[in-house]
Amino acid sequence: SVNCGNTTQGHRFLSSGKIEVSNFADYREKLKAAHVLLAREDRKAIISKQSQELANKEGLKIREDEALFEEIVGLVEWPVPLVGTFEKEYLDVPQEVLISTMRGNQKYIALLDDAGKLSNKFIVVANMITEDGGKQVVAGNEKVLRARLSDAKFFWDQDRRQKLESRLPALEQITFHQKLGTVRDRVSRLHSLAQEIAELLGYDGKAAPRAAELCKADLTSGVVYQFPEVQGTMGRYYALHDKEKPEVAQAIAEHYKPVGANDSCPTAPVSIAVALADKLDALVGFFAIDEKPTGSKDPFALRRAALGVIRIILENK
Repeated sequence: SVNCGNTTQGHRFLSSGKIEVSNFADYREKLKAAHVLLAREDRKAIISKQSQELANKEGLKIREDEALFEEIVGLVEWPVPLVGTFEKEYLDVPQEVLISTMRGNQKYIALLDDAGKLSNKFIVVANMITEDGGKQVVAGNEKVLRARLSDAKFFWDQDRRQKLESRLPALEQITFHQKLGTVRDRVSRLHSLAQEIAELLGYDGKAAPRAAELCKADLTSGVVYQFPEVQGTMGRYYALHDKEKPEVAQAIAEHYKPVGANDSCPTAPVSIAVALADKLDALVGFFAIDEKPTGSKDPFALRRAALGVIRIILENK
């Protein structure tokens, strides 16, 4: 059982002792005096306004990310946005990787320049007022981020020493599904399927199977192992580095699309062929082994795959 009563406590560092309250308004005011903003929207407004001001001061703009903002709002009681900096050399790493580590691991807000490119400044939302104006907080966060970014840079540099094509045998070590073979087996199916779809639609008969062959190869790269959410995106970078055709690289990045209702659909011919192959293979494979979605469970995201197929077909007429 949980004991409840008319006493509470304020911010764990910026207040001390118990607080007695008599009604809700009193509760809210006394918590505020003890450095806890009770209302979520109040915390959100402060984070948004002060972050915007800090970005403007740096001549930069905030990278919009509603989900991250919502998460930060829930992590702090007394938000204090501060600006941190990292070395410009890390900007050589693809910005998707940098943003991924900043938001995923550290909950930092990325700052972009006027061209929409990532800058080497970021915003960290502290839960604390410090005597030095946040200098130590910023220094500590910069140190932690530097370690993460140097990992990312190390893997990025390592990965490019090896061609995407040379990674295909390693896909034999990854099981796609017990009854549907390895990822390498799946890639063979995608290769045939993408070729057939491309021919049916009158697309480039060589680029689509090539993109399908390489579309899962980045799964064995160091960057994707560390940051799984950049799969596909990294494949595009590696393919361009390997001098593959631009449309092949683009299809590698786009073959997972659309991921959810708010995501855009591929419109380039090679991307369409590979994205359709990826989804149709999953649908046919899982239905064939009787792993159909139910009212409450869809572990293999087959509904998303089916809706993706429908959207790709309708939106590209």
